[in-house]
Amino acid sequence: MFLDFTKGHWLTIYRGRLPADIPPATMRMMTAERPEGVILPDDITNYPGHSGKFILKLLGAWIAMGFKRPAVDGVP
Repeated sequence: MFLDFTKGHWLTIYRGRLPADIPPATMRMMTAERPEGVILPDDITNYPGHSGKFILKLLGAWIAMGFKRPAVDGVP
């Protein structure tokens, strides 16, 4: 499953839908919005919002794409 934002430049992809041979996750973001009572493990860093490292990587990727939104097959 993924979400395509009309004016955004990224896709939200749920890890459980990806092949098992991808690299392990290195961070969790937006954990402040988790449902009440959910306790997250300390196996990777849990950020309450967006981390600065993530924002820099995202901006770098967007610059490399020429600030364009790539076409996704099957999405109008």
